[in-house]
Amino acid sequence: MNVRGKIQVGANPASSKKPVVHSRPRNTRIVSGASPGNDVKRWAFTFRFWKQIEFFGLDKTSPTWFVSVFEKLQELSTKSVDEFLVSAGERDTWRYHEINWGQKNIPIQRSDLKWIDPVYLNNAEDYPLFQFQITTSLGRVVGFWDDNSQFNIVLFDPLHNIQPSKSHGYKVDPCSPLSCDYTLLLDQVNQITNKCSQESCQHSAALKGIKDRKKELESFNVLMMRFSDDAKIAAANELIEKGVAKSHAEIFEYGVDFLNDQS
Repeated sequence: MNVRGKIQVGANPASSKKPVVHSRPRNTRIVSGASPGNDVKRWAFTFRFWKQIEFFGLDKTSPTWFVSVFEKLQELSTKSVDEFLVSAGERDTWRYHEINWGQKNIPIQRSDLKWIDPVYLNNAEDYPLFQFQITTSLGRVVGFWDDNSQFNIVLFDPLHNIQPSKSHGYKVDPCSPLSCDYTLLLDQVNQITNKCSQESCQHSAALKGIKDRKKELESFNVLMMRFSDDAKIAAANELIEKGVAKSHAEIFEYGVDFLNDQS
């Protein structure tokens, strides 16, 4: 069993009958002397269990919303975990409290978060989920403390759906996962394979395998790359516009041939 201490700090905002129990991550003290002023455990975050699902997607968020999230995570990263948890003022300011799974109209339950490691998911007593606010209007962040005193972000809740409030008629607003280029590609592949009516279709079976492993993509001569220098992308686009190269793939092939000649 997890040996992290717990402290009671008042009434649950959603139910006055149930006290809020705030998990205090263990190992909140670290060895002093590593660097000046670094003798306390401050907030740290991990995204290993973050996921988008219906009602907790980012399709309705603006670019400025993401900036607000990063700014708030940066601000919390400067704060001592111990001092935060024992300060009623801090907890109230950040709307930090345990998730009430009995809240009226809540669209999910803890058991729905199946992508979380069972060690954590199946132990609600030692690893309860909490929320804190980004801003009053921009929603909440949902997660839990692990044994390394890291706050594991599980969901972003830009529309306040995790705890529907009486003041808003317990309304839950729809939102969906926001796709990136890679997930859009996989979605298009799924649409193509779903149109195939023949179970023995070899093309459909091959396309389904694309999303399983990187090597499957490469078997179709598809290579996804991220450039750290935007100037390189602009330079490649200019070469294509001038007719020097037909495509990005041709530029890549020329680069491979050049390096092989040099080796």
